[in-house]
Amino acid sequence: MKRILLGILAFVFFVPGVLAQKRQITGTIVSSEDGQPVIGVTVQDKTTGTYAVSDQNGIFSIEVGSTSETLVFMCISFRNLETTITGNVMNVTMQPDVMALDEIMVIAYGQGKKTSFTGSASVVKKEDLERVKTSNITQALQGLSTGVQVINSSGQPGASASILIRGIGSMNASSSPMYVVDGAPYNGYINAIAPSDIESLTVLKDASATALYGSRAANGVIMITTRKGQREKGQISFRSSLSFSSLAVDMPHQLTPVEYTELSWRGLYYEALDNGYTAENAALLATNNLANELKLNPWNTSKPVGTDGKLVSGTDLLFEGDWREALLQSRPRQEYSLDFSGRTEKTNYFFSLGYLDDKGIFTTQQFNRITGRSNVTTKVKNWLEVGTNTSFAHSLTDAPATESTIWFLRTVPSIYPIYEWDYATNTYKTDADGNKIYDYGNDRKSWIGWNPLADAAYNQYITKVDNISSRNFAEVTFLPQLKFRTSISLDYYMSSYSGYTNPTYGYMAGRGAATKSATRNITTVWTNLLTYDKTFGKHGVGVLLGQESYQRKVNGLSGSKEGFPFGGLYELTSAATMTDLTSYEDNYRLMSWFSRAEYDFDNKYYISGSLRTDGSSRFHKNSRWGTFWSVGASWRLSNENFLKGNDWIDNLKLKASYGAVGNDDISWYAYQGLYGTGYDDFGKAGVMIQRLPNETLKWETNLQFNTGLDFALFNRITGSFEYFMRKSKDLLFTMPMASSTGFSGVDRNIGDVQNAGIELQLNLRVLDGENFKWNMDFNASHYKNTITKLPQKEMNSGVFKWREGQSRYNFWGAEWAGVNPENGNDQWWKNVYETNADGEKVVKERVLTENYNDVSGDDQKKYLGDAIPKLFGGWSNTFSFYGIDFSFMLYYSIGGKLYDSDYAQMIAYREGFSYHPDNLDSWTENNKASAFTRFSKAYSNSMGAYSSKFIFDNTFVRLRNVSLGYTLPSTLLRKMKFSSFRVYVQGDNLITLGSAVRRGTDPEQSISGTTVNRFPTTKSVTVGLQFSL
Repeated sequence: MKRILLGILAFVFFVPGVLAQKRQITGTIVSSEDGQPVIGVTVQDKTTGTYAVSDQNGIFSIEVGSTSETLVFMCISFRNLETTITGNVMNVTMQPDVMALDEIMVIAYGQGKKTSFTGSASVVKKEDLERVKTSNITQALQGLSTGVQVINSSGQPGASASILIRGIGSMNASSSPMYVVDGAPYNGYINAIAPSDIESLTVLKDASATALYGSRAANGVIMITTRKGQREKGQISFRSSLSFSSLAVDMPHQLTPVEYTELSWRGLYYEALDNGYTAENAALLATNNLANELKLNPWNTSKPVGTDGKLVSGTDLLFEGDWREALLQSRPRQEYSLDFSGRTEKTNYFFSLGYLDDKGIFTTQQFNRITGRSNVTTKVKNWLEVGTNTSFAHSLTDAPATESTIWFLRTVPSIYPIYEWDYATNTYKTDADGNKIYDYGNDRKSWIGWNPLADAAYNQYITKVDNISSRNFAEVTFLPQLKFRTSISLDYYMSSYSGYTNPTYGYMAGRGAATKSATRNITTVWTNLLTYDKTFGKHGVGVLLGQESYQRKVNGLSGSKEGFPFGGLYELTSAATMTDLTSYEDNYRLMSWFSRAEYDFDNKYYISGSLRTDGSSRFHKNSRWGTFWSVGASWRLSNENFLKGNDWIDNLKLKASYGAVGNDDISWYAYQGLYGTGYDDFGKAGVMIQRLPNETLKWETNLQFNTGLDFALFNRITGSFEYFMRKSKDLLFTMPMASSTGFSGVDRNIGDVQNAGIELQLNLRVLDGENFKWNMDFNASHYKNTITKLPQKEMNSGVFKWREGQSRYNFWGAEWAGVNPENGNDQWWKNVYETNADGEKVVKERVLTENYNDVSGDDQKKYLGDAIPKLFGGWSNTFSFYGIDFSFMLYYSIGGKLYDSDYAQMIAYREGFSYHPDNLDSWTENNKASAFTRFSKAYSNSMGAYSSKFIFDNTFVRLRNVSLGYTLPSTLLRKMKFSSFRVYVQGDNLITLGSAVRRGTDPEQSISGTTVNRFPTTKSVTVGLQFSL
């Protein structure tokens, strides 16, 4: 009885005491990177081992023991955190793990671990893409990935960038990369993909990474993965931004009417001197003839410039044309996106809508786009998962003759008015409604019959594009390690163009004209994959078997008519005369079988191999099938025992790969002999042979070698260093034929080219405090392009000469020797030849000549430099401080030459055209040290002639992006019922530095390093907000 009583007393007094010592700890876990809640964090009591998991809002609750002092927080992609228990409420910030980020990456036909990947690839995250405001995602890639050369060769809203991955893969076929969207080859418009819908972008660069795409992967692969639901709780996100744009590089200074008139006088004066006149008579002749030279005289006197070359006192300007003010304006760009996403136990969903309205920089242009996406996957059964990812886009582009408008703005003199001038009343002419009448230049010496403002007001240049893409799949899991996936993809786009030139004004006055055209492109892909992945102790095995059928069909229809009775009738049926009618259909099919095998041992040694066989309709049945392959291996040294003791080495991996990939992006029917039909011979239809057949035509093949080192050090630094070599074989060339055959040549595989280079990628977590963080990224790429085989010894291609051992884009021309300080004339180096003892023609000496005709022959020219830069890349920094984030990114390009033909055409004397302001400092008797040629009409042809005079170093640096934002703290967000809220201001392309800028030329022109009066790059300032509920 005594023992029972003692037991009861112990239970009554002791147990409640123990229970009283248990504690409940609650709190919220957020990421230090963006302040967002971290889901699925394991929170463990280090003493008792009990644990809990954070929910979709990052909230946790755990019961700890009386003696417990420490909690451990663990989550994939974050660094483990141990913290002392300080109270019943603990809010925790976790640091992203530099080694864990991007551990899983998108690869060909699936996903893979970055640590075991034997190939070369760069992953661009959505945060990096979102920092650049662009309507086409390709433009945002610049400076973000090694080995990827991006030239934003047009600032036209919606335009795609020119992209090269590891150099120039072909001489005549395409060198553009292949695009894969959500696992399937993509043939729609890239600008139909809303940047806000993209989760990540992966660039596959070597054969080990791309060989599974076979005949289309020679120039690399850009893989775009769109977003899907991430959180267990449904989330609504909204983004809004407003931008204003202007030219990133200002055009050359527009000469004022005084400057233009006096410079024109100078050109006439020196012409007269060159023709033997005395200085006095030359000045008098220039004064007397100037008004006739101008043709349209904006001054109140017929002799505005005196014999001293200066404007006569008392001369007044009647009118002038401020074309740039009228045409170039900072116009708004508005973008909105709304998405709803989430996941349940069995279903993952993402829905989005987007709208973009970009007015561009011209008063005459517009680009707008509506997009939508639905991405849903669901587990129908434990063994069956199905999904569909469908997007649509509708865009409208109104771009009245933009390239011509740029040329017009650079070269139209300021003395030419926008509206017609009435000399009788000294006022602008008006119509019956009192509106000013546009001047179409019938009284000027250039741009006769055209006015870009009137062109936009009265004419139409509208392109509409409808794009639908759908990715649908079903995946069956037979065993945890064995899966089968079948997918059907569709890309459909319809592009329609409506052009109209009014019959009342301009060069088509009295007639008018209209063009209607439509192109329909339908691509279907059916892919079947069987995968097996298994780990046996220290051994890991992965096998993929696949089959794919690809079909693309393109239809086109175009018609043009002239002869409208009056304006405002836009349809072809209203015009009288048919001037053109054409239609076509093209078909392309590809059948493929492929496989990949991977093996790893003890997470140290990795090997992989892939094989693909493609049969293409672009080749004859005897050459239709091609085989492409790769092998790769990597060694993770950091997992070896001899390095495991080094705490500062987080990862160290050597890798190498070799393989063959193809390029079939040539003419659809290149091997076939083709007949042209519809020829009108005495009113009869007929056919005529247009091209000879070549049944041996085959793929262009790329042999690619890659080796490199991936590293992660001090849990702060990650990066890679790689060397690559691409050998492109069997390049397509047109072999010349005798003119007597009636053909210029026949296509053959007879050329080789090589690209070799190095790449460096560095990512550094400079500072990693609780409230202040600084991350830095730097990348650099270099490659050399070399022609190794040609069908003949050398071949001229415009301003380039192709020769074995030289680059594809090495300029070839006469060497300019500067300005003769004695007379201000251009000088060039001329080769004087002699015949040596072996009968060979050799250069005896080089002499100066002022006659361009002396150096226009091919034997007087030399290589003037390569357009390909020596080094290019990006440098970015991201800072965060108590919710404030600041980032900037610089893009740089070092070396490489630019042929500035835009500058050349403004340097030369050309009647009726404007001139570059450098001519104001041209040679005169009082300015003999000038570097600019004497301005004389007599030398108008040679002043702007192609030579090294207009080949410039094209080194430049551009502030690609700078952004400042503020994210509300989590405590305030919870009170407001928001999960995130950020406001920001950012700028794109705000600063450009380089020698081209001084000339008024944007250094970012084209892959070939030539200017073509292209639509310039724009800079913009944006304000925006984004929030989630």
